[in-house]
Amino acid sequence: MSNDDQLAPLVDTLTQTPLSILKICRAYERHAPNHSRYTDQIGDEIYRLGQKALNITDGSRPSYQRMIDALCKQLGSPAQEDELADDETALLNVFTSQRLSSIPTDKQQAAVNEARQAAAEGARSFLSAAEWPPLAACLLQIAFLCGTHTEVARASKGTKAVNSTPAPISNAEALVISNDSGTPVLTLAQISPPDSEAGWRKVSKDDTGISRLNPLLQVVPGMAMAVEVGTSNYMNVSPAGTKLVESVKHGGLIGTLRKIGTNELAGATKLDVGKLLVLATSGAALNIASAVLAQKHLADISEKLSDIKEAIEDVATFQKNERRSVLTGSIRYFEQIAGSVLSGELSDEVVHVIEMHETKLLEVQDHLAIDIRSQTEALKILKDEEWVRQGKYIKALYEQQSALDKLYREMLLCLRARACGWQLFSAFPDREQCKWDRLQDIRASVLALLPQGEAAIALDQLLREKIKAVTSANERSKILRNENAVLDRISAQSAIVFDGLQTIGTDISTHDAPLSIDLKIEDGVIVATRMR
Repeated sequence: MSNDDQLAPLVDTLTQTPLSILKICRAYERHAPNHSRYTDQIGDEIYRLGQKALNITDGSRPSYQRMIDALCKQLGSPAQEDELADDETALLNVFTSQRLSSIPTDKQQAAVNEARQAAAEGARSFLSAAEWPPLAACLLQIAFLCGTHTEVARASKGTKAVNSTPAPISNAEALVISNDSGTPVLTLAQISPPDSEAGWRKVSKDDTGISRLNPLLQVVPGMAMAVEVGTSNYMNVSPAGTKLVESVKHGGLIGTLRKIGTNELAGATKLDVGKLLVLATSGAALNIASAVLAQKHLADISEKLSDIKEAIEDVATFQKNERRSVLTGSIRYFEQIAGSVLSGELSDEVVHVIEMHETKLLEVQDHLAIDIRSQTEALKILKDEEWVRQGKYIKALYEQQSALDKLYREMLLCLRARACGWQLFSAFPDREQCKWDRLQDIRASVLALLPQGEAAIALDQLLREKIKAVTSANERSKILRNENAVLDRISAQSAIVFDGLQTIGTDISTHDAPLSIDLKIEDGVIVATRMR
């Protein structure tokens, strides 16, 4: 998976040590510096160093996990069971001058090169086998590459999981509404009953959005019989974003019954266009699509609000109870109004209350920022000389870390609540400058907490300075592992905030990929929905 530049540090290490025969390997002579053309030989040389370093005499190849575990152990930082990625990160953080993720991407390899040299020196000091220094340098490079490739894979895959929902019934027919060119813009199909009731949201009797589909339900094959016998039925509807908008603007929607996944007309029977006249001429199709998008936003916000409530419970005790009350009060109110706001009920009274909660959340954010600065200052003045035994100094460091961790958790919950409030506030018309300014303020507040931000870098440098007085390599590693866990949590929570801020501003006309929503139907009427 690695390119020539990424492999070069490994090749340099192996060709500069007399303990490796890569330099006289014919693949190296033939292809270098095109290192990606002989990766097997590079890997084999690292395995051979591992055999010697671990004193393996039966000819077996040591696993990468085993070599990492052995290196951690030999350097006084015991590996965590079944936590290879954490062990890789811990090794890198021990030998880099600052946390790797806080270093700009284009400068990370240079930092890793320094860490590899330091690891080799450490291995030379602590370990007896001559193979350990080059092996340690190689393992740190591989750990860095693993992290790099993992991040690339995660970014390409996306952070949002897709709900598992039943596929349309095999060989079933669907109601496909197409434009004049034959491009499907709205599809309704019967699906099998779901295995779980999780994720469904009830549709109120006075709903004017998704309920516009009700007149079309009995046109879908299989639905009329279900209504006759009074059974619950399930359906999926997919409006195709921009294509649907353009089709509505230009008029001309044609309904056909087709086999799912094909262009084959079911029985060569077109629907009576009159049945779709209201849909096409009144703009109801666009309203349906917008209602589907509103359901998506409602599901997203509801999920985020539920997550925040659970996280509030996870933070054992807030330092001040009034902060907890502000957060929980805001979340409860946002939950109450989310459905009505996203369905179009935009009263001045509601927007005023949203603004009131924004003001309170800002006050909490400011108080937390002050507390974080105060806690950081307390860490700065902590000195090893104050303690009779170093164990007390180490305990004090852990306590300071724990206090900062709790404050950062509260800050992120506050920012997530502000983001949810902004998402609801954005549904109201006008106030565009206010919306933009608030969006920028929330983004800036989150960015300031990220590992690449000045505060995180300063804290990392402070901790590294403090642990210089700690003689136990294991304790130093544990402190850095704790810091890594805190910053990883900040990164994950920040990504959730950014995702919400990015997606809520979109409307149906910007969605080229079809949205998809499952419907639960009773007596011919939609009673619940679930986003795919």
